[in-house]
Amino acid sequence: MGGLIYLILQFVSIPLARLQAHLLLTLVVVMQYVLFLYFAESRNLLGADLFYYNTADLMQILQASGMLSITNVALLILLVVGTYIPFWLASRKPLKTIYVSITVFILGLAASGLPLDYFKRFSAGGDEFVQNSVRSKWRYFLKSNVTNYLDEHPGMLAFGAQDDAVGSNESFPFLHDEDTKDMLGPYFEKAASAPNLVIIIVEGLGHSYSSPAGYIGNFTPFIDDLKKSSLYWDNNLSSSGRTFSVLSTLTGSLPFASHGFLEQDTLPKHFSLFNILQANDFNTGFFYGGDAHFDFMQKYMDSNQIDTLIDQKAFRAPYKKLPEKGGESWGYEDQAVFNKLLEVQQVQSKPYFHVLLTLSTHNPFLINNAAYYEQLFDQRMATQTLTADQRKWALENRTQLVSVLNLDDAMSQFFKAYQRRADYGNTIFVITGDHAMPEIPLESKIDRYHVPLIIYSPLLKAGHTFHNKVTHFDVTPSLLAYYRENYGVHTPKQVTWIGKGLEIGTSAKSNGAAMMQSKNQLIDFVYGDYHLSDGQLYQLDAHMNEEPIVDESSRELLSKRFNTFKNNNKRFYTSKQLFPDSIYTNYFKQAISKP
Repeated sequence: MGGLIYLILQFVSIPLARLQAHLLLTLVVVMQYVLFLYFAESRNLLGADLFYYNTADLMQILQASGMLSITNVALLILLVVGTYIPFWLASRKPLKTIYVSITVFILGLAASGLPLDYFKRFSAGGDEFVQNSVRSKWRYFLKSNVTNYLDEHPGMLAFGAQDDAVGSNESFPFLHDEDTKDMLGPYFEKAASAPNLVIIIVEGLGHSYSSPAGYIGNFTPFIDDLKKSSLYWDNNLSSSGRTFSVLSTLTGSLPFASHGFLEQDTLPKHFSLFNILQANDFNTGFFYGGDAHFDFMQKYMDSNQIDTLIDQKAFRAPYKKLPEKGGESWGYEDQAVFNKLLEVQQVQSKPYFHVLLTLSTHNPFLINNAAYYEQLFDQRMATQTLTADQRKWALENRTQLVSVLNLDDAMSQFFKAYQRRADYGNTIFVITGDHAMPEIPLESKIDRYHVPLIIYSPLLKAGHTFHNKVTHFDVTPSLLAYYRENYGVHTPKQVTWIGKGLEIGTSAKSNGAAMMQSKNQLIDFVYGDYHLSDGQLYQLDAHMNEEPIVDESSRELLSKRFNTFKNNNKRFYTSKQLFPDSIYTNYFKQAISKP
């Protein structure tokens, strides 16, 4: 295309044609550098999700991750200057020969003849990072944007086959009767009043380094010990490969919409743990050490009219920020956020529900008191608890795992402090990760989503480990069923939960679960013991390990169910309604008027 424009412009003005060629080459070089740098820093391929962050969010990401370092900027300037070299060489008379032209033509023809997947052979058998490293960053970026454009304009393509829907209402495909069974109740002692609920979402807490069974090993000794006296799901999956969807799926079992539920210009009326528990006389709150406007988290909290929102604006000394990189910090350390919740939420007779989102395990993994946690890392490496392979993985990812040890210690101190409170005995804690760290190489596609799910409370009769496959979509239905059946919490009769609850999970009784890798990549789907990822089918074993398989009937089954979800999701974000307004209005009228 660039060559065609050049030929046309030559008839108008040769200098103008040369300027166009130079600008085009500069654009290609700059974009290639940006795509490479993003992949090198984040271990993720950059796609259309670039355009779903506002300028402030992009600047925070670039500065806090160190991508805008002096070295990177200087190299970019050198590359831009270097784009003049081909034009300078081309202007020299010794190069203006038929032999040079033929050589360049042959090289270009040979390069264009290479198959698009030629370099994939060199990554066969490697982990996801190795496979992505040989992929064309340009091709992925362009393909991602084309796909995104078609998704944004569904009228250009047919919706596709109208398969069995999640719900029976075509106008509201996710709407269905609330029939989630209370599977949690039998594991708890009955309290005199409804227990408090605290959900802790840990940034980047993957299974691979928070469990002895993980391929890196256990670098969360406190959390691992807590599992033994908790309800623990070792085969739990997050709903996305980034933080953008964790709040809506974990606390609302809500669909993704086009680029994440929170990305919509105006959030449609919806049910969630926040507004349902608040309607049942719970105080509600959200605690975060960063800027709550990031990923539109504050918009979600505002739509749910929570009572308390704490983000970085609410912190003062002696609370400490995370160390800066490139003049920017993500916000306050995990210790500060845990202590802030203890400070703000006083012991009271009225129940409360809070969500806490941590930050210290985010790239660039800079923490306070790093020397102490590096010492803990070295001590852990000296023990006999890690295999040779786990030790190798750990040494290659030392910086990330040191931040994980810091998080684990912060949580340990948080629970010790909570135990001294009078309301500790009547509080339920839910702990999970928003996704696994992509900065630690993923051994398989499913590892991006494989995160622990822990429900702990002094009210538990005993600990129990569940091996069935579940997702974040299943948490809200099960928690509300527990509160409804045991404490008379009034819940809606019709809901739009995507999940079927923790008893069913992604089993054959479910509809399966979709997972969104990034804000423009809805390419993963799990149903039963199968995982469909970007068209490739994988078999999942009892420990969430996976192997690619060829099974056309199973692939067609998952593709059909996945397409059903995507079609229903398109109907939802096109109509911008989950259910008739009357369902929402009538529920809250009844909740307020109940005795």
